[in-house]
Amino acid sequence: MLFDKLLAKEEKLAVIGLGYVGLPIALAFAKKLSVIGFDINANRIDMMKNKLDPSNEMPPEAFEGCDIEFTASPEDIKNAKF
Repeated sequence: MLFDKLLAKEEKLAVIGLGYVGLPIALAFAKKLSVIGFDINANRIDMMKNKLDPSNEMPPEAFEGCDIEFTASPEDIKNAKF
């Protein structure tokens, strides 16, 4: 079952769009699942890779303990099952 594979981190979940709504959702999922966080803005992705929220909604500590890969490459989304 896909849900079990996601929980076991055998499969990845993608969150598309990491704005003021998408980023908190992606980080919440990434506390339990393996997540691919996609946004078309490479500058935003670079900030998030450095634990900075471009919207200034989330503190750097919110990124701690998260299993998330930030990317601006649509090709990386192919690695997600959900």
